[in-house]
Amino acid sequence: MLRFLDRLSLEARFFLALGLPLVAIIWMTTSGALDRHKEASNLREVETLSRLAVQVGSLVHQLQVERGMSHGYLGSRGSTFFDALPAARAATDHELHQLLDHLDQYDLAFLERYQEQTPASGPEKVDVFHSMHDLGVIIRELENLPEVRQQLDDFNISAQNAQKAWDYYTRVNLQLHSLIARLAQHPRQVAINRQLTAYHTLMMYKELAGLERATVTLVLSSGVFTADQRRDLLQLSGEQRGLYATFLRLVDTRHGEQLQGMLRRYDHPERAHFRQTLLNHAAQAEPLLDNRSAGLPLLRVESWFALQTSYIDQIKAVEDSLAAAIISQAIAQREAANGSLLRYLIISPLSILAALLLMYLIIRSTHLRLVLADTIFNHTHDGITITDHNANIIDANRAFTRITGYARDEVEGKNPRILQSGRQGPLFYRKMWQELATDGTWHGEIWNRRKSGELYAELLTISAVQDKSGKAKNYIAIFSDITNRADEHQRQLERRASYDSMTGLPNSTLLVDRLRHALRNADRDQHAVAVAVINLDDFKVINERHGYATGDRVIEIMAKRFQKLLRDGDTLARLGGNEFAVIIEGVASPHEANAILERLHQKAAKPIVIQDTSVNVSACIGTTYFPLDSGEAETLLRHAHQALLQAKLNGRNRVQHFDLRDAELQSSLSRLVQRLEAALVNNELVLHYQPKVDLVTGELIGAEALIRWQDPERGMVLPGEFLPYLEQHLIAVTIGNWVVETALAQMEHWQRQGASIRVSVNVSAQELHYPGFVENLRSHLATHPELANDMLELEILESAAIGDIKRASQVLSECRSMGVSIALDDFGTGYASLDYLKFMPASSLKIDQTFVRDMLAGSGDRMIVKAIVSLADAFGFEVIAEGIENEAQGLALIELGCRQGQGFGIGRPMPADALLSWYRDWHTFPSWKKQNMSREPAIPGQESL
Repeated sequence: MLRFLDRLSLEARFFLALGLPLVAIIWMTTSGALDRHKEASNLREVETLSRLAVQVGSLVHQLQVERGMSHGYLGSRGSTFFDALPAARAATDHELHQLLDHLDQYDLAFLERYQEQTPASGPEKVDVFHSMHDLGVIIRELENLPEVRQQLDDFNISAQNAQKAWDYYTRVNLQLHSLIARLAQHPRQVAINRQLTAYHTLMMYKELAGLERATVTLVLSSGVFTADQRRDLLQLSGEQRGLYATFLRLVDTRHGEQLQGMLRRYDHPERAHFRQTLLNHAAQAEPLLDNRSAGLPLLRVESWFALQTSYIDQIKAVEDSLAAAIISQAIAQREAANGSLLRYLIISPLSILAALLLMYLIIRSTHLRLVLADTIFNHTHDGITITDHNANIIDANRAFTRITGYARDEVEGKNPRILQSGRQGPLFYRKMWQELATDGTWHGEIWNRRKSGELYAELLTISAVQDKSGKAKNYIAIFSDITNRADEHQRQLERRASYDSMTGLPNSTLLVDRLRHALRNADRDQHAVAVAVINLDDFKVINERHGYATGDRVIEIMAKRFQKLLRDGDTLARLGGNEFAVIIEGVASPHEANAILERLHQKAAKPIVIQDTSVNVSACIGTTYFPLDSGEAETLLRHAHQALLQAKLNGRNRVQHFDLRDAELQSSLSRLVQRLEAALVNNELVLHYQPKVDLVTGELIGAEALIRWQDPERGMVLPGEFLPYLEQHLIAVTIGNWVVETALAQMEHWQRQGASIRVSVNVSAQELHYPGFVENLRSHLATHPELANDMLELEILESAAIGDIKRASQVLSECRSMGVSIALDDFGTGYASLDYLKFMPASSLKIDQTFVRDMLAGSGDRMIVKAIVSLADAFGFEVIAEGIENEAQGLALIELGCRQGQGFGIGRPMPADALLSWYRDWHTFPSWKKQNMSREPAIPGQESL
């Protein structure tokens, strides 16, 4: 079937796809119009039957009136109703002529059709008329009415014939009632059916009232009340009650209430009383005129007839109201059906035209799209195949034939595995199908075989077309011939595997290969080989400040600079990021290689201008040599990296040669760092505080925070065993942050106790030159807003600042701007010039303890202390001496102008909770006090403890 559809033209497919739905639309539209026409016809027939039933009801009413008067007239031998009877007969004739006229106007041919369409048996059988002949029988029966009237007028009628006249009227009425009953059983309109049934029930009720009127009229006219007459009246009364209840159940509330109200309003008490008394009277054969003693009231026949007729007229009024409602409802339904048919006849053709127009537009748009899709499918340069859910080819385009050599008919129904080259194994295709099943698509390169047997590379994309349940029902493969590109790509891959994409320099893989080759040549020719690793300092800062594009440009420029300084036989490689490696071959000694490396180091320090932006760069170089070092390429590179790390730890911007003894120290340092990291986690590090006092007054002016290590295994470890080594590792920054935070927390605790004690912390060179030092300090201060920033003092070693005095001055100036105090520690032990004091934003100088310890033994140290005090005074610095161990040293310092000091002679470093206790017991030496200057010392911010 699918192949048959594939062979059809595009137009034929459109006709099949859209023509059949169009036929269905036209058929449904025509069927709907016929249904509405049929419904309108049915409602017209309903209206006709309803009108006919109402017309017959009017005739029945007049026959009932005539019947009653005729019986009274006959029973009284002409003495009653002589004047009223002609008018009643004339009214009957009028209604009969009206019925005959209407029968001529009505199209009653449908009655026969109803008879034919109605089932032959069953409770649902609707026998509207047995035939048109039955209607003629009723009309012919009414043609005998003049003859009956004439017999009554001539009194030429026997008792038996009188009964026949009575039966004639009754028979005709019952036939008419039967006609109305059949009309009321119309099956197509339930509402009107129910209303007509109620109408017929009310007419039957009125018929019984008419029979009662005729019977009582005959009794009063003849003066005789027989047992049969009494029985008939009782039966009529019971049947009236049943019909009355049935009517109220069938009719709508409005007409039921109307009937009840009228009967209550117009049922004359005298009629009701007489009727009830008559029914209760024991029937006798004697004349009523002779039985007045029985208490039976007598009415004139005319009075009874008038009262009963008035009662019947009220029933007739309700009957007429109900008939009008039935006719009105039938007319309304018929008009609604006609209106619906008219609208349908107008809208349906317009809908069909709109559907045809829409179908034309859809066909035209879809045709254009399909033509375009077919054009793209067959004219694209990429091969396309479409398969079913079993991956069997159901269509392929021209490019497929051009690339593979297979025609569409040759591959139709076959699996694409006929193209496999064998270069990819089963695992490759298993993974491909797994990815297709998981992601619904696969993309990659694959090698296939043309029909000629030639291998070719293709870039292939396979997409699964899924149904609503997510199950693949088709696969679409799009591929292009990339054989030439594949060869070029292979070369690119090989180059990418050995060269850096940004700089074009060899990468680490090629570097190792060349280093191994250089080592073999050096071992053969007895030459030296230098291996160096170069790392640009603070490259992260360059990226953050100038952007990554600028950072990449710096790498490219540095690569070109280094390349120009190396010889042709040397190798420059990029290891990644901001790191390079150099192999210098064929040198006679390390000295020759050092000269080349020094030129690289100097060239790296020259500023780089990028788009009018000057970028300052420096570099650290770690180097090692063969044959002084190992003959393994990987080992030489690892040692060069170790030397580079040492250069970083030593302050950056330098060349560091690998030293085996230094490597061992570095190993020891690594173990120490690991233990200190664990000590931080386990809270083994603590701070002790050594007090600083005014030597003259004894006032506590602050304390120096000194770190201690409480090792669980070795006990208290002296600072000299670990602090000097921290300068070689970044853990110094971590521990420095811990010291600042701990000191601030302790000051905050003392402040809550009422004691404001300034604390100074020592800052190493590693910390000072760390890029985030200022931000870390600002963060620590922010977490303790209750403390004034000037309560913290930073003690900077002269050697820490002198390495890069410009940077140190900038960092310390930012600290001073936050309110933090700066003290220069161990002053006089370094090699700073007076410019050092001018650039450093310090507030105090600390005289090193080596000068204080020997100042009493010789005049040299005493003169140095005096010079430092004078220098501090000249620059506006406060001066404090450390290492005071006895009273004589303190007295000498006071004489030289130094009033502040610390040392074992004043107080040893102690835990934080012991400092306040110490101060309570501390008193300065009497010789240190000036005359009349003695006073009890007080803790700053606190009058007494």
